[in-house]
Amino acid sequence: MPPPRPEFGSPADVFYNDAGALRYTRSGRVQQVQRAMTIRALELLSLPQQQQAFLLDVGCGSGISGDVVRESGHVWVGVDISRDMLSLAKSAEDYHRFGKGGSGNGDAESDADQGTQVDLRNVKWGLIKESDKDESEDEEVSEREGDGTTVPGPSTVEVIRGDIGEGLPFRPASFDGAVSISAIQWLCQSDRKGHVPQRRLRALFQSLYNVLRRGAKAALQFYPANVEQVHMITRAAMLCGFSGGVVVDFPHSTKAKKHYLVVQAGQLAGGFVLPPPLSTFKHEHVESICGDDGVEELEESEDDVEQQAFIRVGGREQRKRPRSRSSGVGERRRRKDNRPLTGSRDWVLLKKAERRKFGLQTPDDTKYTMRKRRPRF
Repeated sequence: MPPPRPEFGSPADVFYNDAGALRYTRSGRVQQVQRAMTIRALELLSLPQQQQAFLLDVGCGSGISGDVVRESGHVWVGVDISRDMLSLAKSAEDYHRFGKGGSGNGDAESDADQGTQVDLRNVKWGLIKESDKDESEDEEVSEREGDGTTVPGPSTVEVIRGDIGEGLPFRPASFDGAVSISAIQWLCQSDRKGHVPQRRLRALFQSLYNVLRRGAKAALQFYPANVEQVHMITRAAMLCGFSGGVVVDFPHSTKAKKHYLVVQAGQLAGGFVLPPPLSTFKHEHVESICGDDGVEELEESEDDVEQQAFIRVGGREQRKRPRSRSSGVGERRRRKDNRPLTGSRDWVLLKKAERRKFGLQTPDDTKYTMRKRRPRF
């Protein structure tokens, strides 16, 4: 059996207590998966290259996804309901600022004690002129562009404790984008009296729409328990003014399948086109918002994959089987056991014998049983 979902057991602030938050943050597997999903979420945002953005991390937790945002050169602010998770996120601020050693004074003293030599041949002595400043800045920019490296964002960790189901406490049009990793599925549960999942989702998406700038995107990764949750989440986002849909990476894999709700706040010229998902197949698909709960076999021909432009919610589209004509006896579906074919004379006699065995009123067997009648006018 698969392990039970954490949102089914207890609320997020209770599940991620002191011990739970520490166990979650120290897990190497969790960090690997969280970082990979955050990198994918940043790709779905399609942010401008070599430009720092101000991002919101919805359900930031202990800051694992925020570290990826910082390493990508962006500034982020997080919101989460677990106080212990936010404490771990704030404790990581000193780690990024001073390194593993702890305080910055100790590192400076250790460097001075080691007596490392510094090359002073290219140092210009004297007053710094404006022309020298411009030249040095141009050299730094050219070096960054030549190396292709991204300068990490500031090490300051800004987090706020709050329930995302009650809205986001930020000013309107404050963020250039938003990411969320494994958070919004918690809103689909009714943990306390008065919690209505539809209302909490509407509160989240309405406040998220307000705090994003016009044209900004949000990539929200979540684990739906069933198809109804996917419909409920996407419907709440569309009712609040967002445009977009659900992108499913690796839709034919049970373990690697990931759902991303990619939406855009406001309309821009040219409209909004969903980015293509990742897939192990040659042809890639995008999951539409509306769909049925269908199950399909994993093996598909190339013609079927080319004709299938969208994947329904739930993963796969049920392949229709041709109906067999019931006129001919040879074309009827045969039974696996030794019982007569369904609808034949022997089958009717067998069913009538079973009825007599239970004492039910049954017509007598005659030579006219299961004989075709003449057509009537």
